[in-house]
Amino acid sequence: MSGTGVVPPDLRRAGCAGAVSRAEQELAVRLDASQAVIKRRTWGAPSDRGTWVRLQVWPAGHAVVDQVPGVVAASALTQVPRPAWYRGVRWDDDGGLVWRADELELVTQSPVIQAGTLTTDPSVSDDWWHELARALAAVATTAVPLPQQTVTQQRFTERITAAVGSDVDTTVTAWGGLHGDIAFANLTAPELFLLDWEEFGRGPVGVDHARLWADSLATPGAAQRCTDEFAPYLHGRQGLLCRAYSLAPLLAFPDSEPLRAPAERAAKEVSAALRRSSSCR
Repeated sequence: MSGTGVVPPDLRRAGCAGAVSRAEQELAVRLDASQAVIKRRTWGAPSDRGTWVRLQVWPAGHAVVDQVPGVVAASALTQVPRPAWYRGVRWDDDGGLVWRADELELVTQSPVIQAGTLTTDPSVSDDWWHELARALAAVATTAVPLPQQTVTQQRFTERITAAVGSDVDTTVTAWGGLHGDIAFANLTAPELFLLDWEEFGRGPVGVDHARLWADSLATPGAAQRCTDEFAPYLHGRQGLLCRAYSLAPLLAFPDSEPLRAPAERAAKEVSAALRRSSSCR
């Protein structure tokens, strides 16, 4: 919700036929709605030009509305396999909402998972893991101007406190680039592409790496592979803090969710390691 009190619609329920028509008109394309991928705030579909068009909606007062869009800023990244960005358009509607449509390279590779939780080994190659590690390192250390503060110190502290308690120093010592919405559903295979760059911005280095590690905990082999491949970003004090940050939302899952139990075990281990780290300082 913004300062205007306007709540953007859940596109999975409300639909966005009018916005789709507007995007088609503005970009001079026809979109195949039968292949649309619809999420809470985004709608995407292939076009008759052999591209992908993605719509996103915010309330007019949202902080990101007047910033450089993440997908545009990310187009300047190097050494990161991602869909090319071609052009975009923005408009306001009469309901206090701001819409944006971006035309991107159409990626035909399938996501590692379509949605939800990774519960089986992704069966990707060693080269895929190595390329992912290189790509995330390139994002974290990029010199590209970052369009938004994806994770603030306050947000970082609040989540960590929820996971491991308030008696831990949560001060961020290394800031850098974040994809901001990294997940196995936003990674393709067998050829690697990192999708959905709308949340690209600045945050604590290691959050992207820790997010993938936490999201893989229901599949021990994948979690161990994340630990091995992302070791420089998951160990040390900030790595532990990033792990705690990424575990916090999983601890609120119901007991029936496959990530809940392993997240609880991991949180205890991370909490103990952070306290040992504090005692050695």
